[in-house]
Amino acid sequence: MTDRLVTGARPAPASGVLDRLRLSAFDLPTRDKIPVIRTLMAAEGPGLALDVGIGTGFTTYSVFGDRRTVCVDLDDANLRLYRERVAAVPGARPPLCVRALATALPFKPGVFRWVLLSEVLEHLEDEDAAGRELARILAEDGRAVITVPYTGLGFTSFLELLRVRTVHDYPGPEHHVRPGYDEESLRAVLARHGLEVERVGYYFRLFTRLATDAVSLAHLAYQRVVHRRRAWTWADVAAAEDSAAFRLYRGVFPLLWAFSRADRLLATRRGFGLVAAVRKAGR
Repeated sequence: MTDRLVTGARPAPASGVLDRLRLSAFDLPTRDKIPVIRTLMAAEGPGLALDVGIGTGFTTYSVFGDRRTVCVDLDDANLRLYRERVAAVPGARPPLCVRALATALPFKPGVFRWVLLSEVLEHLEDEDAAGRELARILAEDGRAVITVPYTGLGFTSFLELLRVRTVHDYPGPEHHVRPGYDEESLRAVLARHGLEVERVGYYFRLFTRLATDAVSLAHLAYQRVVHRRRAWTWADVAAAEDSAAFRLYRGVFPLLWAFSRADRLLATRRGFGLVAAVRKAGR
């Protein structure tokens, strides 16, 4: 991680920034999706980047590195966490953090060459407003990458099959309005706003899904017993990084990661996560 992450980004202490955002490095689906996003984004050369819904910012920095990037989130605590941790690394470019809705972005038309919307659309009541905004702010030669839970397998998690309610089922920033998308339903939303899907990829296959669901069950129990809450944000989780529970999780994480890598045997199969590279139609 000491190499430049994106061609065209100025050199920066990438490993130092990512170390300070290490919480998401212990999130299996996040680590699984980043290589797919980077391949489909192909962010090379000059241009301004936008990440809508940054969470901890780990994916943001892993994809865009020290490129000039605007970061949008609805949760002030998430933005503050990212801004402060990047600022703590000497030489790292400070991000521009903006609190805004994905359905009402406060930017001029066509200003972003690259846009990332990772795990955003499924949270939105008005998916069409988000599609219109994406088409408006994306440059004519720009590319967006969208990741969403994939519904094409018939279910999105084993917890769903077991009818276990998760943070996505309760009101709050992580609430899911819809379970996700398949290829055609995502294409339909984008096509209504002059956008087309160039390529698709998948991540979060069987073994990663099994490991993640086991972790989710333990995390649900922890949040309800220790904090007595059913909904939380990434910033809330980051506040517990020094807890005994998180230290225990870090200890077992290498085993979980090794188990999840059995997904290499399923590399040609679809996963529980869908990634789409998007351009303006006709480009």
